[in-house]
Amino acid sequence: MRPVLDNPVTLFLVSMFLLILAIEFGILLARLTHASLDDVRRQQIYSTRDAMLVLLSLLLGFTLALGEPRFERRRQLVVDESNAIGTTILRAEMLPEPARTNVENLLRRYVDSRLAFFRAANDSEQIKAALDDSDAVQAQLWQQAVSVSQSNPTPITALFVSTLNDTIDLDAKRREALEDHIPTTVWVMLASISLLTSFTVGFAMPRRFWFSILVTPLMISVVLALIADVDAPRSGFIQISQRSMERLQSSLHSGTEPTKK
Repeated sequence: MRPVLDNPVTLFLVSMFLLILAIEFGILLARLTHASLDDVRRQQIYSTRDAMLVLLSLLLGFTLALGEPRFERRRQLVVDESNAIGTTILRAEMLPEPARTNVENLLRRYVDSRLAFFRAANDSEQIKAALDDSDAVQAQLWQQAVSVSQSNPTPITALFVSTLNDTIDLDAKRREALEDHIPTTVWVMLASISLLTSFTVGFAMPRRFWFSILVTPLMISVVLALIADVDAPRSGFIQISQRSMERLQSSLHSGTEPTKK
Protein backbone atom coordinates (compact mmCIF):
# COMPACT_ATOMS: atom_id res chain seq x y z
CA MET A 1 0.00 0.00 0.00
CA ARG A 2 2.85 2.42 0.80
CA PRO A 3 4.05 2.83 -2.84
CA VAL A 4 0.54 3.95 -3.85
CA LEU A 5 0.26 6.31 -0.88
CA ASP A 6 3.64 7.83 -1.71
CA ASN A 7 2.35 8.77 -5.17
CA PRO A 8 -0.73 11.04 -4.94
CA VAL A 9 -1.43 10.88 -8.69
CA THR A 10 -1.51 7.08 -8.63
CA LEU A 11 -3.71 7.15 -5.55
CA PHE A 12 -6.12 9.54 -7.28
CA LEU A 13 -6.45 7.33 -10.36
CA VAL A 14 -6.81 4.09 -8.37
CA SER A 15 -9.39 5.71 -6.08
CA MET A 16 -11.44 7.04 -8.99
CA PHE A 17 -11.54 3.64 -10.66
CA LEU A 18 -12.49 1.71 -7.51
CA LEU A 19 -15.08 4.23 -6.33
CA ILE A 20 -16.80 4.38 -9.73
CA LEU A 21 -16.80 0.58 -9.72
CA ALA A 22 -18.43 0.63 -6.27
CA ILE A 23 -21.16 3.00 -7.51
CA GLU A 24 -21.82 0.81 -10.54
CA PHE A 25 -22.08 -2.23 -8.29
CA GLY A 26 -24.57 -0.35 -6.09
CA ILE A 27 -26.70 0.59 -9.10
CA LEU A 28 -26.65 -3.01 -10.36
CA LEU A 29 -27.59 -4.46 -6.97
CA ALA A 30 -30.41 -1.93 -6.53
CA ARG A 31 -31.88 -2.97 -9.86
CA LEU A 32 -31.59 -6.68 -9.12
CA THR A 33 -33.23 -6.36 -5.70
CA HIS A 34 -35.78 -3.68 -6.69
CA ALA A 35 -34.81 -1.89 -3.49
CA SER A 36 -36.26 1.51 -4.37
CA LEU A 37 -39.69 0.51 -5.61
CA ASP A 38 -41.63 1.84 -2.58
CA ASP A 39 -41.27 5.21 -0.81
CA VAL A 40 -40.40 3.77 2.63
CA ARG A 41 -37.41 1.84 1.36
CA ARG A 42 -36.32 4.76 -0.80
CA GLN A 43 -36.30 7.15 2.17
CA GLN A 44 -34.32 4.67 4.26
CA ILE A 45 -31.73 4.33 1.51
CA TYR A 46 -31.46 8.11 1.13
CA SER A 47 -31.01 8.54 4.89
CA THR A 48 -28.27 5.92 4.94
CA ARG A 49 -26.54 7.57 1.97
CA ASP A 50 -26.61 11.01 3.62
CA ALA A 51 -25.31 9.62 6.92
CA MET A 52 -22.45 7.85 5.12
CA LEU A 53 -21.48 11.03 3.27
CA VAL A 54 -21.41 13.02 6.52
CA LEU A 55 -19.33 10.33 8.24
CA LEU A 56 -16.87 10.17 5.35
CA SER A 57 -16.52 13.97 5.29
CA LEU A 58 -15.67 13.99 9.01
CA LEU A 59 -13.13 11.19 8.58
CA LEU A 60 -11.45 12.93 5.65
CA GLY A 61 -11.18 16.16 7.63
CA PHE A 62 -9.82 14.29 10.65
CA THR A 63 -7.19 12.51 8.53
CA LEU A 64 -6.09 15.73 6.84
CA ALA A 65 -5.67 17.21 10.33
CA LEU A 66 -3.38 14.27 11.17
CA GLY A 67 -1.13 14.97 8.18
CA GLU A 68 -0.74 18.74 8.58
CA PRO A 69 1.30 18.70 11.84
CA ARG A 70 3.61 16.05 10.38
CA PHE A 71 4.22 18.25 7.33
CA GLU A 72 4.89 21.31 9.48
CA ARG A 73 7.31 19.37 11.69
CA ARG A 74 9.30 18.18 8.66
CA ARG A 75 9.43 21.73 7.31
CA GLN A 76 10.65 23.15 10.62
CA LEU A 77 13.32 20.47 10.98
CA VAL A 78 14.88 21.54 7.68
CA VAL A 79 15.28 25.07 9.05
CA ASP A 80 16.54 23.78 12.41
CA GLU A 81 19.12 21.54 10.76
CA SER A 82 20.42 24.26 8.45
CA ASN A 83 20.72 26.63 11.43
CA ALA A 84 22.56 23.99 13.46
CA ILE A 85 25.01 23.31 10.62
CA GLY A 86 25.52 27.04 10.10
CA THR A 87 26.25 27.55 13.80
CA THR A 88 28.67 24.62 13.73
CA ILE A 89 30.53 26.21 10.81
CA LEU A 90 30.78 29.56 12.59
CA ARG A 91 32.16 27.95 15.73
CA ALA A 92 34.53 25.79 13.69
CA GLU A 93 36.24 29.00 12.53
CA MET A 94 37.61 29.41 16.07
CA LEU A 95 39.24 25.98 16.07
CA PRO A 96 43.00 25.64 15.58
CA GLU A 97 44.39 24.45 12.27
CA PRO A 98 44.27 21.92 10.70
CA ALA A 99 41.00 21.06 12.46
CA ARG A 100 39.34 24.23 11.21
CA THR A 101 39.92 23.51 7.53
CA ASN A 102 39.10 19.81 7.89
CA VAL A 103 35.81 20.52 9.67
CA GLU A 104 34.75 23.19 7.16
CA ASN A 105 35.43 20.85 4.23
CA LEU A 106 33.51 18.04 5.91
CA LEU A 107 30.53 20.28 6.70
CA ARG A 108 30.44 21.47 3.10
CA ARG A 109 30.26 17.85 1.98
CA TYR A 110 27.69 17.13 4.69
CA VAL A 111 25.31 19.82 3.42
CA ASP A 112 25.62 18.39 -0.10
CA SER A 113 24.73 14.91 1.15
CA ARG A 114 21.76 16.21 3.16
CA LEU A 115 20.31 17.90 0.08
CA ALA A 116 21.01 14.81 -2.01
CA PHE A 117 19.13 12.76 0.58
CA PHE A 118 15.95 14.79 0.09
CA ARG A 119 16.29 15.20 -3.67
CA ALA A 120 16.54 11.43 -4.09
CA ALA A 121 12.73 11.37 -3.81
CA ASN A 122 11.70 7.69 -3.55
CA ASP A 123 14.80 6.26 -5.26
CA SER A 124 15.99 3.78 -2.62
CA GLU A 125 19.50 3.48 -4.08
CA GLN A 126 20.08 7.24 -4.10
CA ILE A 127 18.62 7.54 -0.60
CA LYS A 128 20.96 4.84 0.69
CA ALA A 129 23.98 6.43 -1.01
CA ALA A 130 23.18 9.84 0.48
CA LEU A 131 22.63 8.41 3.95
CA ASP A 132 25.82 6.36 3.80
CA ASP A 133 27.75 9.47 2.80
CA SER A 134 26.23 11.61 5.56
CA ASP A 135 26.91 8.87 8.13
CA ALA A 136 30.54 8.69 7.00
CA VAL A 137 30.89 12.48 7.25
CA GLN A 138 29.35 12.45 10.73
CA ALA A 139 31.88 9.87 11.86
CA GLN A 140 34.76 11.94 10.49
CA LEU A 141 33.41 15.13 12.05
CA TRP A 142 33.15 13.43 15.42
CA GLN A 143 36.70 12.15 15.12
CA GLN A 144 37.81 15.73 14.47
CA ALA A 145 35.83 16.92 17.51
CA VAL A 146 37.38 14.26 19.75
CA SER A 147 40.87 15.04 18.49
CA VAL A 148 40.62 18.81 18.96
CA SER A 149 38.93 18.50 22.37
CA GLN A 150 41.77 16.29 23.60
CA SER A 151 44.52 18.49 22.21
CA ASN A 152 42.87 21.84 22.94
CA PRO A 153 40.26 21.51 25.73
CA THR A 154 38.86 25.06 25.83
CA PRO A 155 35.33 26.50 26.26
CA ILE A 156 35.28 27.25 22.52
CA THR A 157 35.98 23.60 21.76
CA ALA A 158 33.21 22.57 24.14
CA LEU A 159 30.75 24.86 22.34
CA PHE A 160 31.77 23.40 18.99
CA VAL A 161 31.30 19.84 20.24
CA SER A 162 27.87 20.73 21.66
CA THR A 163 26.72 22.28 18.38
CA LEU A 164 28.06 19.37 16.36
CA ASN A 165 26.15 17.00 18.61
CA ASP A 166 22.95 19.00 17.94
CA THR A 167 23.59 18.74 14.19
CA ILE A 168 23.94 14.96 14.37
CA ASP A 169 20.81 14.69 16.53
CA LEU A 170 18.80 16.69 13.99
CA ASP A 171 19.79 14.23 11.28
CA ALA A 172 18.13 11.46 13.29
CA LYS A 173 15.06 13.63 13.91
CA ARG A 174 14.68 14.40 10.20
CA ARG A 175 14.94 10.74 9.25
CA GLU A 176 12.32 9.83 11.85
CA ALA A 177 10.01 12.65 10.72
CA LEU A 178 10.21 11.54 7.08
CA GLU A 179 9.23 8.01 8.13
CA ASP A 180 6.37 9.21 10.36
CA HIS A 181 3.26 8.74 8.21
CA ILE A 182 -0.45 8.59 8.83
CA PRO A 183 -1.01 5.03 10.15
CA THR A 184 -1.93 2.40 7.57
CA THR A 185 -4.94 1.46 9.72
CA VAL A 186 -6.39 4.93 9.13
CA TRP A 187 -5.91 4.56 5.37
CA VAL A 188 -7.62 1.15 5.40
CA MET A 189 -10.54 2.65 7.33
CA LEU A 190 -10.77 5.55 4.86
CA ALA A 191 -10.69 3.19 1.89
CA SER A 192 -13.40 0.99 3.39
CA ILE A 193 -15.72 3.88 4.27
CA SER A 194 -15.12 5.51 0.88
CA LEU A 195 -16.03 2.33 -0.99
CA LEU A 196 -19.08 1.72 1.19
CA THR A 197 -20.22 5.33 0.74
CA SER A 198 -19.84 5.10 -3.03
CA PHE A 199 -21.74 1.82 -3.04
CA THR A 200 -24.54 3.46 -1.03
CA VAL A 201 -24.65 6.43 -3.43
CA GLY A 202 -25.04 4.02 -6.34
CA PHE A 203 -27.63 1.96 -4.47
CA ALA A 204 -29.69 5.13 -3.92
CA MET A 205 -29.74 6.14 -7.62
CA PRO A 206 -33.09 5.50 -9.30
CA ARG A 207 -31.30 5.47 -12.67
CA ARG A 208 -27.75 5.79 -13.96
CA PHE A 209 -26.58 9.37 -14.64
CA TRP A 210 -22.96 10.05 -15.56
CA PHE A 211 -22.75 13.32 -13.59
CA SER A 212 -23.81 11.70 -10.31
CA ILE A 213 -21.53 8.73 -10.95
CA LEU A 214 -18.46 10.94 -11.43
CA VAL A 215 -18.91 13.72 -8.85
CA THR A 216 -18.78 11.66 -5.65
CA PRO A 217 -15.70 9.59 -6.63
CA LEU A 218 -13.99 12.75 -7.92
CA MET A 219 -14.61 14.61 -4.66
CA ILE A 220 -13.39 11.73 -2.50
CA SER A 221 -10.37 10.99 -4.70
CA VAL A 222 -9.21 14.61 -4.73
CA VAL A 223 -9.28 14.80 -0.93
CA LEU A 224 -7.53 11.44 -0.57
CA ALA A 225 -4.82 12.58 -2.99
CA LEU A 226 -4.43 15.83 -1.05
CA ILE A 227 -3.98 13.94 2.22
CA ALA A 228 -1.44 11.62 0.62
CA ASP A 229 0.40 14.60 -0.87
CA VAL A 230 0.74 16.27 2.55
CA ASP A 231 1.82 12.96 4.07
CA ALA A 232 4.40 12.12 1.35
CA PRO A 233 7.18 14.75 1.54
CA ARG A 234 9.36 13.14 -1.15
CA SER A 235 6.80 13.05 -3.96
CA GLY A 236 3.68 14.78 -5.17
CA PHE A 237 2.97 18.46 -5.66
CA ILE A 238 3.27 19.75 -2.08
CA GLN A 239 6.99 19.71 -1.37
CA ILE A 240 8.91 20.67 1.76
CA SER A 241 11.00 23.72 0.94
CA GLN A 242 14.76 23.20 1.09
CA ARG A 243 15.55 26.90 0.62
CA SER A 244 17.29 27.32 3.97
CA MET A 245 19.59 24.36 3.25
CA GLU A 246 20.15 25.55 -0.32
CA ARG A 247 21.13 29.01 0.90
CA LEU A 248 23.55 27.42 3.33
CA GLN A 249 25.04 25.30 0.53
CA SER A 250 25.39 28.38 -1.67
CA SER A 251 27.15 30.37 1.06
CA LEU A 252 29.53 27.50 1.80
CA HIS A 253 30.54 27.03 -1.82
CA SER A 254 30.85 30.77 -2.41
CA GLY A 255 33.07 31.21 0.65
CA THR A 256 30.75 33.61 2.50
CA GLU A 257 29.77 33.13 6.14
CA PRO A 258 26.45 31.34 6.74
CA THR A 259 23.65 33.26 8.44
CA LYS A 260 20.77 32.14 10.57
CA LYS A 261 17.61 31.36 8.60
